[in-house]
Amino acid sequence: MTLVYNHGMEAIYIGNGKLAGKGLYANRDFKKGELVKRWNLKPLTQEQFDALPKSEHMFVHSFGGRMYLFPEPSRFTNHSAMPTVRSDYKNQCDYALRDIRKGEPITINATDEIKYELDTFLTAYVGAINSRDFENVAPLVAKNAEYIFANGTYKGQQAIQEEFEETWATILDER
Repeated sequence: MTLVYNHGMEAIYIGNGKLAGKGLYANRDFKKGELVKRWNLKPLTQEQFDALPKSEHMFVHSFGGRMYLFPEPSRFTNHSAMPTVRSDYKNQCDYALRDIRKGEPITINATDEIKYELDTFLTAYVGAINSRDFENVAPLVAKNAEYIFANGTYKGQQAIQEEFEETWATILDER
């Protein structure tokens, strides 16, 4: 069965592909620059992520230090070195890079997404550390994280928090 998604200007369907055996395809022609699909992301807390079945983890991405679950159909956008759409991270949607004909795959350059995820995480992480409040840092640190500070290695969020707070108390102008 082919699933067709029509949301305003969108007209795409899920067919066979390389991402969990599925991929997205144009159900009509798109012009260069036209909105192809919105992502409709679901924000997740760490607890919600931990509760997801392992099979869903591949559909979770992080932007700005927050985790999001990509729902259908966006989760099945396959990678291509010559993608048909470009991702607009601010507006959470994809636009046609060129004219796309009905039946063509809807693809992204996944390496761009990975670079964006890393950049937004690092920006959020630096901002959280510079706030000098571990409540801002904690959501960005795994509960079983291991950190190496100048005076030793610390395991787990509690030990890491204590070392951050000691560092902040000792080095008042650290950034």
